[in-house]
Amino acid sequence: MTEILPHSGSMKGKIHNFNIRVYYEDTDIGGVVYYANYLKFMERARSEMLRDLGIDQAEMLDYNNPEDVSFVVKRSEIDFNSPARFDDHLVIKSKIIKLGGASLIIKQDVTKNDHILVTGMIKIAAIGENGKTKRLPQNIKEKLNV
Repeated sequence: MTEILPHSGSMKGKIHNFNIRVYYEDTDIGGVVYYANYLKFMERARSEMLRDLGIDQAEMLDYNNPEDVSFVVKRSEIDFNSPARFDDHLVIKSKIIKLGGASLIIKQDVTKNDHILVTGMIKIAAIGENGKTKRLPQNIKEKLNV
């Protein structure tokens, strides 16, 4: 039986685990997850990981603090190994593997019963209100340095 995690997922060591169920809307006519939807699943998992780490993205988007940044995907590299299908229970496992001055790389595995279906290497850049790259504030770096 698969362990039930809180809706936002949970951190286990340095890995954030996020549950998702495959709905009919996520699939093509054959009941297989449409390839672009894996990116959506990974985005949700990253957002919940940041929330669990105490990073309030909604507050940062107000840019009330001069150090505030937002995050954008700069690069994504996806390997598809096996398909997920309608009604599958998936766990997206996210781990920060590199933390730079203005960016981070997150490895994300979409798994079913601990079998890796899809792997993504996602580079996230921090930007300021003007849309230009900006160094990560120290308090954010500390939270990301898990």
